[in-house]
Amino acid sequence: MKRKSQINKSLLVIKAVYVKEMKIWLRYPSWIFTFIALPYMISGLFYGIGYSIAGPGATKNFASNTGIDDPFLYYLLGSLVFMMTTLICEDIGSSIRMEQMRGTFELHYLSPSNKALIWSSYILPHGTISLLTMFISALPPLIYRFGFQSIISLIIGLLILFIGIIPIFGIGLIMAALTVKYKEPWAVINVVRTIITVCSGFYYPLTILPYWLQLVSQFVPTSHITMLLREVLLANRRLIFSDYRFTLLLFLSLIYFVLGYGFFVRWERNARRSGELSKY
Repeated sequence: MKRKSQINKSLLVIKAVYVKEMKIWLRYPSWIFTFIALPYMISGLFYGIGYSIAGPGATKNFASNTGIDDPFLYYLLGSLVFMMTTLICEDIGSSIRMEQMRGTFELHYLSPSNKALIWSSYILPHGTISLLTMFISALPPLIYRFGFQSIISLIIGLLILFIGIIPIFGIGLIMAALTVKYKEPWAVINVVRTIITVCSGFYYPLTILPYWLQLVSQFVPTSHITMLLREVLLANRRLIFSDYRFTLLLFLSLIYFVLGYGFFVRWERNARRSGELSKY
């Protein structure tokens, strides 16, 4: 009975955080439409630059270098993963700082709820917005290009994205702890985002990178998310679960989440002892 009561309390905490964050998102719905349109803008920019430089042979050269004959969809999927990573990392990474600026940070620590559970619950609303915007953005061009046979591939793609959110959230927890410690959210976020962007191949194949950087990219979960999505949705590959990259993505999801959660708990414990929580 006691365990059931504890589970109910935890679910109420998760629900409260989810409802609060979704209300903030829905209060400014223009941001959602911006995130839906932005991947098309970025993809169109890269497509236009490539065509203007390479001329009529741009598509053929692109296919020979990437194995994908549709550069716009190639860029679009990369842009969607980039937007999802940016959205989750920035929002999770700056969530604690935003609570401080709103004046509600102390209220969280006055509540009897588990603080790690409170901050961990932020993945659900931001993950919902990320998956929703990605689904709405990707569905029309995929159906136009491949027809309704792409629906099954899209479902597999959503599963890959769902798994891929877990390690990104772990990175977000680390960024949240560093943000409060150094009081500069954008400095921390920009450094981490730059490393992730370079090693993920959002807009280019990883094979053009130096060999040592290709090895580094194997430990960046977004590189596997991007490559797997392109093979599932653009190359129409079915036996994706036997791919070593899918297994590695599962492994990285566990590692990054455990590291992020452990880093956050350790930071919180030290911050309580040193009074860091009260310093803005």
